[in-house]
Amino acid sequence: MGLFNKDNSLNLILLLYFALLPFVFFSTILDPFLLARQLLTTILLFVVFLFLILKKKASEYYRIDTTLLLFIGLIVFCISSFYNSQIVDLSHTALSKYLVFLLFFILIRSLLLNEKLKVTNLYFYIILFGVLSIVIALLAFTNKSIVGQHLLRQVSSISGTFGNKNFLSSILFFCLPFYFIGISLSKKIKAICISAIVFTVMLLLMLRTRTILIALSLYLFLALLLLIKDKLSKRKLGYIILIATTTILIGVFYLFSIKDNLHSSSDIRIQYFHRLLSSNTFYSRIEFWQQAIYVIKDNFFNGIGVGNWITAYPKYGLDHFSNSAIVNGRMIISNPHNDFLMVFSEIGVFGFLCYLGIFISILYQSYWLSVNESNSSDRRNASYFFLFIICYFIIAFFDFPLTRIEHQIVLLTVFALINAKYLKAKSTLEFKVPSRLVYVFSFFLLVYASTIVAFRIVGEKHLNKAIIAEKTFDNTTALFEFNKAKNTFFSTDNYAIPLDWHIGKAQYYSGNYKESLDSFIKAYKINPNSLVVNNDLASNYVKNNYVSKGIKHYKEALTISPNYEDARINLAATYYNTNEYEKAFQTIDKCDSNSKQDSYKQILTPIVEKKLNTTLLKMNNPKLNEQLKSKIKTVDDLLQYYFDYKQKNCTFDEYIQSSVK
Repeated sequence: MGLFNKDNSLNLILLLYFALLPFVFFSTILDPFLLARQLLTTILLFVVFLFLILKKKASEYYRIDTTLLLFIGLIVFCISSFYNSQIVDLSHTALSKYLVFLLFFILIRSLLLNEKLKVTNLYFYIILFGVLSIVIALLAFTNKSIVGQHLLRQVSSISGTFGNKNFLSSILFFCLPFYFIGISLSKKIKAICISAIVFTVMLLLMLRTRTILIALSLYLFLALLLLIKDKLSKRKLGYIILIATTTILIGVFYLFSIKDNLHSSSDIRIQYFHRLLSSNTFYSRIEFWQQAIYVIKDNFFNGIGVGNWITAYPKYGLDHFSNSAIVNGRMIISNPHNDFLMVFSEIGVFGFLCYLGIFISILYQSYWLSVNESNSSDRRNASYFFLFIICYFIIAFFDFPLTRIEHQIVLLTVFALINAKYLKAKSTLEFKVPSRLVYVFSFFLLVYASTIVAFRIVGEKHLNKAIIAEKTFDNTTALFEFNKAKNTFFSTDNYAIPLDWHIGKAQYYSGNYKESLDSFIKAYKINPNSLVVNNDLASNYVKNNYVSKGIKHYKEALTISPNYEDARINLAATYYNTNEYEKAFQTIDKCDSNSKQDSYKQILTPIVEKKLNTTLLKMNNPKLNEQLKSKIKTVDDLLQYYFDYKQKNCTFDEYIQSSVK
């Protein structure tokens, strides 16, 4: 294939980058992969730009077309959204990532336009990256087999080096069009690509990520039609499409019709289809999207600030979520599991239109190339990319590949290949900017992006140490490391919980209640929509004898999530301790009687006892008193009496009255 016949140094740099990309990670930070790969990509951009300057390989001008203008527009609206950001350092983090994506696209596109990078070389690099990813996935499954686990059980634990199962599945799929393209290259590459296609399909079937399987089925079906369309008449092709579509629909309908009978089988193959057809995840997605729509309606033009979805969505209420972990603040949603809704909600309608416009522009260009390229192989390759972008839409609608570095690198490589070929093949409206200006601008953007990454890596490293110390109840070390973790661009953990909350918690457990209160107040100022921050700030106010302020923040937490058990139980306890017994009962009575909270029954017992005695005193019914006295002799009897009442459709007073026989 002649990989290095253009410029050995430049090719070697890119080859090393794509070979290292699936392996680079930092084991000492909370997300081992994201920041490590962003840093690697930033280093690549620095090195290549510097190489081009020193070797004087750059062209005199950079070409700016509609696609690049849309990308720049996206960045501009990301920056303008800072004004609305609740946590600005999260916006800096997201912006630094988007800038790396922009500069990567500019660089690869420019190298292709100026023929300093061969298209076939770039194909090879992605194929290499994909093959290495397949090897990593195979090793993960091999290890699973070695420890005695069935290959189709507990696949959620399979992540390779990509964070989780879904990210592994999507990155395997993203490389698929390059394998199809590689079939038409040299014999060795062809053999590798055919094997890669087979292993990719096999791995995706085992990983069982439904969105990816839908995209895979669509891509393989359309790619197969693309390969055979020239050998069949339009009529026969139409028959094949009709038969295949009908067969698929019948099969899907049949599987859904027997879905409820599948779970009772111990056969792993039947269980596989049962889990595949489970609708729980889909309904969860709908809840996430509904929350995004609330955010968008309220922030239609300006958004909530890039990177700030995680801080803003609780403001719109958590009561409609079916997952109790979300309702109780034990699970935090980092995004709405839909890239398009996330972009819309974070940077507003105009930024969203720029983002969508990039895809529409590239989709049009790939379609144009698939029809108008003079070479049949080039037309077919453009078609592979056209199909891939359609499938990417499906994946991005149900998942969030925008958040991952390696996923966007593969996508932007596709974009650069399409855009460069289109600009070469067709005259289009464009502007030319002096290369020196681009270099200077890119240099400052890279310095900014790398600064953000460096600060966050340092912060996450100390945060990881602090969390480890916290788990071993070493509050002194934890407090030291939490304070070291805080910096200009790192004020919250990966779930937007302020580091001041962590500091306050460590101070509280060390007995420093006043210092702890100050830290929780700072945490609240950073993220007032956090359930745990409001709850723990309230508890600290109560501990420091500011009871009214404590009650205010318990209520604030319950406004966000009315079924948040920690705040409801704590508020009930506060009312009880301040002799507001009726309020205490009315508050805790709204808790789920099946609550697993450790303190629930402990707080419930004296409140119910007080309520029962107060009610009996008002009723002044000696017979009822004697009956209940003989019936309720222990704490367990009291709680059982209360839980029996919860099964009835009446008030507690009415239930007590009905106890008379």
